[in-house]
Amino acid sequence: MAQKRNLNILLIVLVFVYACAVGDYKQVKIVNKSYLVSFDSGIPKSFQVKINSIFKQNIGYGENIKININNYLFKQYEVYSGKSLRALESEAKSSLQVTIVSNGNEINKSLMSMKRFDSIELNPLAEQEMLSFIENEMFDDLLNQIIIEVNLIDL
Repeated sequence: MAQKRNLNILLIVLVFVYACAVGDYKQVKIVNKSYLVSFDSGIPKSFQVKINSIFKQNIGYGENIKININNYLFKQYEVYSGKSLRALESEAKSSLQVTIVSNGNEINKSLMSMKRFDSIELNPLAEQEMLSFIENEMFDDLLNQIIIEVNLIDL
C-alpha cells in the first residue's frame, strides 16, 4: 500500500517536471557572437560603456550583428499633492530606439523604463543623488531589455 502511494507521488512529480519543460532550459550566451554597436550623439557615455562591456566587437568572426542605439530621452516629472503643495513623488522616464540588423532581418524597437520614488523628505542634494541613482538603475533596465531583444533575434 505504501509502495503504491510512493509510486503515485513519484509519477505525479515526474509528470509535473516534464510538463514544466525543466529539461529544455537553455541559457543564451552572447560571448561567442560578434556585434557592431553604434550610438547616437545623445546617448550618455556611462550607458555606452555599459553596452560596450557586454557586446564585444570581434570583426572577421563571421557575420556581425549590428546594433544601432539612438534617440535617448530622459524626463523627470514631479507629482504634487497635499496641503503644502510640495512634490510627494518624482517620476523618471527614459526611452531609446534600438535597431538590430542580423542576416538581413531588421528590427526596430522603442524601449522604455520608468521609475517612481518618494521625494517629500529629501533635501535638494539628496534628491539629485536619488535621481542619479534612479537614472543608473534605468540604464541597467534598458541594457537588460536590449540584451533580451538581441538574444531573440539571434536565436
